[in-house]
Amino acid sequence: MSWTEEQVKETATLVIEKASSDDAFRSLCLTDIYAAVKEATGKEVPQDFKINVVDGKGYHANIVLPEAKASADELSETELESVAGGSKSGANDFFGTVGNIAEDAARRTVNVAERAANRAIDQI
Repeated sequence: MSWTEEQVKETATLVIEKASSDDAFRSLCLTDIYAAVKEATGKEVPQDFKINVVDGKGYHANIVLPEAKASADELSETELESVAGGSKSGANDFFGTVGNIAEDAARRTVNVAERAANRAIDQI
């Protein structure tokens, strides 16, 4: 079953509320959050979905590790997604179009200047 963001938030709220008033459930949350979620909601959470439970007592620090890279020369999937969306040919097409517009504008400017110069010569 796929979980929506809303279902995840609702489940977290339900688990937190129950853990705040039920010591046995709180202990289960700390030892096996997947079993606790199933007990509270009847729904199973896929084991590859990571859930970290931190007891609110004392001081804590969470360290989130980035994705492991396969090689120093390769980008991670996240890095690829952040830079994806274009290609060299797409850039060439765009800048080629911009270049063509600039050339056309320059050509028109020269034509206008030539006409103005010809008028001036005709008046002499």
